[in-house]
Amino acid sequence: MKSRQLEVFHAVYSKGTITEAARFLNVSQPSVSKVLAHTEAQLGFLLFSRFKGRLFPTPEAKIVYEKADNIHKELIELELLTKNISKKPSGLIRLACTPTLGLDYVPNLISSFSEEFIGVNFETHTLHYSEMLKSINEGSIDVGLAFEARSNNDIEIIKVMEGRLVVVASNKFDLPERSLNIKDLVNLPFVKVEGPLSKKLNDFFNSNKYSPVITTTTDSYYMAASFAEKGIGISILDEISAYSIASDECIWQLNGSPSCDVHLILPKNTSRSLIVNNLLKFIDSLDYNLKLKGYI
Repeated sequence: MKSRQLEVFHAVYSKGTITEAARFLNVSQPSVSKVLAHTEAQLGFLLFSRFKGRLFPTPEAKIVYEKADNIHKELIELELLTKNISKKPSGLIRLACTPTLGLDYVPNLISSFSEEFIGVNFETHTLHYSEMLKSINEGSIDVGLAFEARSNNDIEIIKVMEGRLVVVASNKFDLPERSLNIKDLVNLPFVKVEGPLSKKLNDFFNSNKYSPVITTTTDSYYMAASFAEKGIGISILDEISAYSIASDECIWQLNGSPSCDVHLILPKNTSRSLIVNNLLKFIDSLDYNLKLKGYI
C-alpha cells in the first residue's frame, strides 16, 4: 500500500463515507473511489463492504487500520517536522575567517544571526587564506570569510562588502584634517603589516611614488594598531580591522585608497544546507554602514 493509498484508506475508514473523506482530503469523490478500488484490487481483498450506499469496514480492514493508523500519525509528525525545519532550520555551521575578521566582525555577525535563527550553532576557526581554502576543499569548513578572495574551479566567492584602507596614528603626529592624502604621510615613521592586503598596499604606494619610512614590521594587525596608537609610527589597515581594534580618534580616512573587499568563500560542487543559505541571505540583508564598522 503506497502512501497515497494509505491516506485515502485512513480517511474513508475514519470518516465513514467517501463523501466525508473527499471533503477532508480536499479532492473529488470519484478520485477517492478510484484510489480505494485500485487499492482493493492490488491487495486482493475488500476493505469495505457496500450496503445501501454505505460502507462498512471488513475484518481485514480493521486489521490493516491498526497498522495504518500508526503509520498515518508518523507521516503527520514527519510533515510537521519538515515544515519546522524549513521555517526554522537548526544545526551546525562550520565557519572560518582570517584573523582580523575574527576580532570583531565575525563575533558580531554570529551574535546578530543567532538572535534571529535560534537553534543554529557555530564552530569557528581563524585561518590564513591558504589554510582556509584547504579546509573548504577537504570539507571540514562550510563557509569562509576573507579579504580579496579569488574564485577557482573548487570554490565560489560572494562579495560581502567593499571596505577601504585607513590610517591609524597617534594624535602626537598632529595630522591635518580627518581625511588625509598620501603626501600627508611623507617622512612619518611607518609600521608595516605583513598580511593579505600587503601587495595591494604596496601597489598603492608605488602608484603614488610614496616610500614609507619603515621603523617597525609586524604580522599582527592588533600590534600594528597598538604601535600606531602609542605613537611609534603610523600604520595603514583595512577599516574593518581598524574600527575593531583602534579607537575612533586614532583613525583617519585615506583619500584615493584602494578597496579591500570581503568575500564569502563556499565550496563550488557541494549542496548548501538551509542554515548556510539563511546565513548568506542574512549577510546580504545587512546595512552597508553597519557591516562597514563591524557593528552588525
